[in-house]
Parts: sequence; structure tokens; C-alpha cells
Amino acid sequence: DGWLVCVGSGPSMPAHLEEIRAERAKGRPILAVKGAHDFLCRNGIEPDLWICVDPRDRSYLLEEANLHTTYLISSRCDPSIFDKLEGKHVLVFHSWSEDEHLPCFEGKFMIGGGSTSGMRGITVGYVLGFRNFLLYGYDSCLAEDMKTKRFTGEGVGEKGIVDVYVEGRQFWCNGAMAQQAKEFQDYYTSLERFHVEVKGDGLIAAIVAARKARGFQA
Repeated sequence: DGWLVCVGSGPSMPAHLEEIRAERAKGRPILAVKGAHDFLCRNGIEPDLWICVDPRDRSYLLEEANLHTTYLISSRCDPSIFDKLEGKHVLVFHSWSEDEHLPCFEGKFMIGGGSTSGMRGITVGYVLGFRNFLLYGYDSCLAEDMKTKRFTGEGVGEKGIVDVYVEGRQFWCNGAMAQQAKEFQDYYTSLERFHVEVKGDGLIAAIVAARKARGFQA
């Protein structure tokens, strides 16, 4: 029906597992971002797509690699990911960034749209023809303890924490989260007919709610 369900690894994501399962029952394709893959698979929801643009070794996030999922891998990803996915359905794309104007990319189609795999997942979905996006686990902020950054319980460390405000409400982020939230807002000016709904109570959800309250397109 024109909706792409994108599932990130924010702290709020597991609380919405049954909603995600209901989205699968509707026939909506599910795109998992990095660590969300194994969690969904272990709960009986093999994602239709998985995306990673991280140049570091993230092969440990693919213990449940399967033949249902199509793996969208940036050409800049670590070779270990390709090794892990041998025999699986893999599609390679080129990630655009200001730092990667290399001769080997001349004449190649490159996909931009943010510094994180989560943001790039939305852009890839847009290129594939989707205009409506339903986001789970796209918190882009720490949990209420101001330490936990992913549903796995992974902490953020002690340095580089910044506070971000939306309509007077305070959120705690690391630098990557704050940058992701900033980049998310660029979609409204760069993508035509872009529509998004966000589940959870994180920073990106607050940005969307604030836009709706002010009468802007969500």
C-alpha cells in the first residue's frame, strides 16, 4: 500500500514488537537497520530488507542471516559483512558523501541522505519508490537513564553528551544522534511527497509531533 516499515535499534523498539508483527500481517515490507535484524528474526519476523552503510565490522549483527531478507550493503562496508552473507541475497549500492569523491565512483549512481544507516535506509526506500515511511526504534536519543543508546542495553559512554530541546522538552543525545535528528529534518525540503509516522517517544517522534502541531506536513 505504499508504506515502508523501517525498524531501528533505539531503546523504544522492543515495546512495539507486536505492532511490527501486525505491519507484516498487512503485507507491508520491513526494512531492518543493523542491530534490529537479529532481534526481529528471533521473534519470528524476518525482515524483507536490511541495510548497513557502516565501514566498521558489523558482521556480528547477522547471526540470523537468512534467505528471505535482501541485504542492502554499501560498497564501503567492511569485507567481513560480505563474507558473513555469502550465499544470501545481497544488493550493493554506493553511498554518497562529501568525503568520497573518488575516481572509482565516477559515473556511478550514489545514494546520499544522512550519515547513519537509519537515515540512508529512508533514502534507499525513497529511491525504490516509497513515499510513506513508518519508523520504529528511530529514537535518535538516549533512554530516560541518559546512558542507554540501543535496545540491547549498549551504553553511550561519558563524553560527548549533548542536550537537545523540542518545544521545551529536553532530550539527551550523543553527537551522532543529534546529527541524525538534524539530517532527518532535511527530508522535508529535499524529498517531494515525503510522509512519515514515528512510533515511540523519542527525539524524532517529538520533531514530527511539533511539525503537526504547527500545521506542517508530517
